[in-house]
Amino acid sequence: MKDKTSIILPTYNEAGNIRNCVETITKVLEKDGLPFEIIIVDDNSPDGTFEVSKVLAKYDSRVKPFVRLTEKGLSSAVTFGYNKAEGDKFVVVDADFQHDYSKIPDVIRLLRDNDIVVATRRSQDGGYGNFPVLRKLASLFATKISEWLFPVKISDPMSGFFGIRKTVYLDTKDKLHPRGYKILFEILGVVKTDKIAEIGYTFGLRTWGHSKLDSGVIFYFLWDLISIKWYQWRQSHHFFFGSKGRNSHIHP
Repeated sequence: MKDKTSIILPTYNEAGNIRNCVETITKVLEKDGLPFEIIIVDDNSPDGTFEVSKVLAKYDSRVKPFVRLTEKGLSSAVTFGYNKAEGDKFVVVDADFQHDYSKIPDVIRLLRDNDIVVATRRSQDGGYGNFPVLRKLASLFATKISEWLFPVKISDPMSGFFGIRKTVYLDTKDKLHPRGYKILFEILGVVKTDKIAEIGYTFGLRTWGHSKLDSGVIFYFLWDLISIKWYQWRQSHHFFFGSKGRNSHIHP
């Protein structure tokens, strides 16, 4: 279907959230008359998230759940969902209500004239809400590092709520090596476009379950920094590597 949007929901231990999440997103998009599908990518959650998702799919064919038995990680779950999606536009959101689902139609509309649309907490009409102080400081610190290393003209490159055109992803997918938890950060590191828009939203509190932010997230963020800069350096110094080096997938 033309102009259909694929909503990508990566999940892990979201059994208590997934039903309300899907129902809320469905109501928001139906109210605006926007064609959509919801791609749920679950990393074999022990709490039964995938089983709940399968029940939802029985009642609505637009809900399409997938389970990954061996792979782990939010970034690779997102690209897995991209590869299963049928829409012309992709929008990534979390399933825990920390992202404002009412903003999804605005993201979709902005994707008509832009390649990437980022929902930002760092704008006049956005905010961190009741985000814990230490997590807010960590997010701001990571954002400042990314601004210093990468000339990306957006205010919240660490956002997990964003949209991208399918054609842009297909042109970029071979350059991506998704790992960790910040796939937008990696996409911005390799996509060459100035058609990027932002929309403000206020970060909400998780309605059920526990945050997945831990030392592993920080490690993968730092690893992404190194890997993306390495890739960019190799692209700008390709004469050292030759054609074979340009096509390889070697990381530091």
